[in-house]
Amino acid sequence: MAVKNESWTTSSLEERETIISYDRLLDRWHIWTDEPKHARKYEKYIDEQQPTRKGYNPKNGQLVMLEGDLINVNVIITKKRTYKMTPEQKAEKAKILLEIRQRNQKKETQMI
Repeated sequence: MAVKNESWTTSSLEERETIISYDRLLDRWHIWTDEPKHARKYEKYIDEQQPTRKGYNPKNGQLVMLEGDLINVNVIITKKRTYKMTPEQKAEKAKILLEIRQRNQKKETQMI
């Protein structure tokens, strides 16, 4: 196992970053992050047979930094979806959901 655990203080919100890079020669993705949310998300994809660094907050023991090669993962970067509906569209969706709920309630009462 090539995992090196370190004591790592959490960076401020302005200083946090995540870098994911691809090495074509090795056909591998590499990650370095000091964003705790990303460290926890990608920890399960780290190849611990390769050199790996994990940084833990000394105050609460939470994983806050991660560096290593990723395995069994496809890295896809997409734009975050935002749904903007007009009031008419919202009303139509609410109507459809109400009909579905009523139908499901009827099925449940018939089963009892």
